[in-house]
Amino acid sequence: MVVVDNEHEQMLIQDSARLALLQGDYRNAFQLLTDAVSRYPQWAGAYFLLSRIAYDFKNHLKEVEMLTHAYRLEPDKLEYTVYLARAQVLAGNTDAVYLLARAERLQNHTAEVLDVMGVAYNRLCMYEQAAVCFKKVIAFGQAQPGLFFNLASSLKFCGDFAGARDAYESAIALKPDYYKAHAALTSLGGITPQTNHIARLRELVSTATDPDDSLCVAHALSKELEALKCCDESMAVLAQAKQKMTKKLAYQFARDEDIFARVKQHFSAKPPVLNKGYANGRAIFVVGMPRTGTTLVERIISNHSQVATGGELYNFSVALKRQLKSTSNEFIDSDFINRLDEVDLAALGREYISSTDYLLAGKRYLVDKLPLNILYAGLIIAALPEAKIVCLDRNPLDTIVSNYRQLFSFHDSTFGYTLNLEDAARYYVAFKRLVDHWQTLYPNNFYVANYESLVANPTDEIKALLGFCGLEWEEACLAVEKNSKPVATASAVQVRQPISAASVGQWKHYAAYLEPAIAILTDAGLLPK
Repeated sequence: MVVVDNEHEQMLIQDSARLALLQGDYRNAFQLLTDAVSRYPQWAGAYFLLSRIAYDFKNHLKEVEMLTHAYRLEPDKLEYTVYLARAQVLAGNTDAVYLLARAERLQNHTAEVLDVMGVAYNRLCMYEQAAVCFKKVIAFGQAQPGLFFNLASSLKFCGDFAGARDAYESAIALKPDYYKAHAALTSLGGITPQTNHIARLRELVSTATDPDDSLCVAHALSKELEALKCCDESMAVLAQAKQKMTKKLAYQFARDEDIFARVKQHFSAKPPVLNKGYANGRAIFVVGMPRTGTTLVERIISNHSQVATGGELYNFSVALKRQLKSTSNEFIDSDFINRLDEVDLAALGREYISSTDYLLAGKRYLVDKLPLNILYAGLIIAALPEAKIVCLDRNPLDTIVSNYRQLFSFHDSTFGYTLNLEDAARYYVAFKRLVDHWQTLYPNNFYVANYESLVANPTDEIKALLGFCGLEWEEACLAVEKNSKPVATASAVQVRQPISAASVGQWKHYAAYLEPAIAILTDAGLLPK
């Protein structure tokens, strides 16, 4: 413990700053604390409170800076250790895993500390550790709806669907209008005429006013109606909520169209150069449009004895943003593409590899399954010239319907195209052309797997897939239902079942709503006239 001068004055400053923060008077709190650290530069507590201001304003780089000061001054203080770990994760630094390991060894874990640790573990895709932390918080008597929601999500990703169902219901019991929890509960399936939540979901749909809330509960109701084969009502509920979100997001396909065009242009202007990146053959990326079988392929590959999985990792885009010193909240934007010539490719590749070291678990390869890394495929190959990228191709109409019917996060414009069937069709056309572009440029690094062929003839298709990845055939890769690794995607329930063609042709249930989308695909030459 660092001994500081004038402890009484510091206590008064700390109390005043905490009160100002509680009252939302950030300006006063900031002034009090910055004055304090100028007078008492060894006062860890002042830096910690400054980090709380940075967190509230989502300035996670500044939060890391303030917490690093506090941690260096008092490295054995558990609170500083775990908050720094969470801040590092939020800033895209996976070194947080080492701080969490240190925190596990320290004593006197409180409910607050365990909750922060659980959140950090979740962001690091360490769902089993996260679930342990959340259960311990509940054992302290902390019965908050958000805590039960986080526990449920962790359990779902680990395959404990019964535990997840109970935890989601606990969250809803505490907060009946917890819209996210309703949507997540429905995603566990098991909807029958005797066992469903349609009555309460209809009531919630009628009272929800916020576009995000409306969309969450509409997706839940729509999914349950679909399970009971009430397709018309299912689509009507969804369309109404998506119109609200479209107005809020102000999405225009022209933005995505521009991104696709700029990416293709940048990687067409000159021949591909593959000798400037970081030579490391560990990375296997699985990409494509969402809901096209990317999770299935990840489960196939990661059931191989030499392969670990990280799930959907944003590490590559985070490493790129860090190099470009970008504070953009977008997954990709035109500024990134305009500045690609500034990128140190070898450094980018090294940072990506080092940032995923903790997930390797002694294996030789690591699968990164973030579908829209398709947009970064050229840059990934330039930065990691030995990387293998597997891209899923699925029937365009099944792809469009599945994207439209899936609930995505809209904290940025990444999934704006899913709010409208015509925009989803336009996005598919642009996606398909980009896939052809990558396949032409990088035939040794980029492989297209067809979903329908995979589920119809899994043995031959998986042998070809493994061969492309440089992996020997293993029978276990056929038995995806026996893959016990956590999975944190919309397919978390589905992919714990044997490979099946049950999802093929699902679009036919919605054919009456697809005529404009079919026209777009036909004009693009992707469907026969």
